[in-house]
Amino acid sequence: MSEITIQQTAGLYLKKLIQENYDSQEDFAYDFNTDIRTVSRYVNNGINKISTIQELADFFGVRFQDFFT
Repeated sequence: MSEITIQQTAGLYLKKLIQENYDSQEDFAYDFNTDIRTVSRYVNNGINKISTIQELADFFGVRFQDFFT
């Protein structure tokens, strides 16, 4: 059984935020000014860059640490 990585935890939290605030990942991608493929990669494979997590935290108005809990 494999454990979830910290990057995957961040991706799952992003998925939750998108579901709570948007009708679709496409709508979020448009507002965040990124490609839907990038959003899909974040949600499914995790987020590798700390700077990206900080941008997302700022965008949603949540704490950076929330992405890791």
